[in-house]
Amino acid sequence: MSSLFWNDVRTEPKRRFRFELKFSSRTLGQGAIPVWTIKTASKPKANVSTIEHQYVDHTFKYPGRVTWDPISITLVDPVDPDLSYAFLDVLGAAGYKFPTTASRSKLSLSKKQFAEQIGSVFIDQIDENGDIIERWELINPFITSVDFGGSLDYSSDDMNEVTVEVTYDWARLTQTQANGRDQTAAAD
Repeated sequence: MSSLFWNDVRTEPKRRFRFELKFSSRTLGQGAIPVWTIKTASKPKANVSTIEHQYVDHTFKYPGRVTWDPISITLVDPVDPDLSYAFLDVLGAAGYKFPTTASRSKLSLSKKQFAEQIGSVFIDQIDENGDIIERWELINPFITSVDFGGSLDYSSDDMNEVTVEVTYDWARLTQTQANGRDQTAAAD
C-alpha cells in the first residue's frame, strides 16, 4: 500500500489564515501599519499572454509575455495609527500634492518616489510556530488604488476598512525548506 500524505504527521498544508504582510519602508514599516490591522491580502498572480499564428486551416499558439496582476490588501482602520492618513501620506511623499497653488499643480507621482516610500512588500505565509515557510516579495510596488472605507451607514456596526491595490513589476518567491535553508524559485 502506498504512503498517503494524510498518514504522515510531518506533512502540513499551508493555511490561508497564517500570514503576515509587511512593508519594508520607513513610511509604512516600523509600526506605521501594524501587521494586526491586515485582514486579507491576495497573493501574486502571473499571466502568460498567448500569441496565435495561423497557417492555412490551423492555428498554433505560442507563449508571449508574463505580466503580474495587482494584489489587493484589506486592512481594519484603527483610530491610532490612522491608516487612512498613513496611505494618504504615502501618496503625498510619492509626489501627489493637492493643487492649491500653481506651482503645486505641476508636481506629480514618480515610480522612484513610490519605491522610496513603500520599499518592498512582503507576504509571508507562516507555520504553526510563526516561522516563515513561504515569502513573496513584490518588486517595485506602487499604490494604484486606495478605498478609505466605502460608504458609512448608521445601521451598521462593522469596523471601517481601508482597501489598497498594489501594482508591481514582478514577484519573487522564496520558500524555507524543512532543513531551514531558503530556496528561491527557478525564475531567479
